[in-house]
Amino acid sequence: MKKIIAIAMAALLALSSFAIVSAENVDGTREAVGMSIAGFSTQDLYGNPVTSEILDNAVCTVINEWATWCGPCVSEMPHFQAIHEHYSATPEADVQIIGAVYVSGSCTPTSALQFLESNGYTWLNVREDSILQNAFFTTDSIPSTIIVDRHGVVRAHRVGSFTSSAQLQSYIDGWYQTLLEEEGGPQTIPGDVDSSGSVEMSDAILALRMSLELIEVSNLEAGDINGNGNMDVSDAVQILRMAMGLMD
Repeated sequence: MKKIIAIAMAALLALSSFAIVSAENVDGTREAVGMSIAGFSTQDLYGNPVTSEILDNAVCTVINEWATWCGPCVSEMPHFQAIHEHYSATPEADVQIIGAVYVSGSCTPTSALQFLESNGYTWLNVREDSILQNAFFTTDSIPSTIIVDRHGVVRAHRVGSFTSSAQLQSYIDGWYQTLLEEEGGPQTIPGDVDSSGSVEMSDAILALRMSLELIEVSNLEAGDINGNGNMDVSDAVQILRMAMGLMD
């Protein structure tokens, strides 16, 4: 049995090596944390009204500021599309993605819409009104991503691009779990690092990558199986065993 576990862990390490994530361009800034964007009123890129009432639709709202001329913004957009599709296919996750277009220079609502349509990006994108601008203008860098709760309070603020869908999903899932528990939602499932509702091989891969510091640790409550306050390789091994049905 130990040999089987060793082989499985080796396979996980091999998988992780193909998806090494660098966080050098994503800092831990907290500029907009604590601000409220409740009351914003704007339009999407088709001219339809969008207000802060949309925040009532999800436990966790992710708003990403971008511009067409911003290279790092453009590089992370496939990841946002992948995550948008993931949450759209799992509405029980109660997460929504919104883009906030930074209108400046060659980036206009028209050029932004053309860019989105030509690349098949389908998540909601809006123009920034003064309230959204106040939140994002706490930093002079883009891309910039905020996590907003149902009440409109900014709970997290990250500056810089996400370099993989896994990194972005890990970041969002951690905050989703936090906000869900604050609302009295379902309890954390031990080992369910990606908050999918079950313990699978993907959870072991995420736990292993976190333990190796390839991505930022999130959803520690689910991943810290041994209860030592850290995400380490032993947690990944135990989650792997759970995924394989070798332990409860």
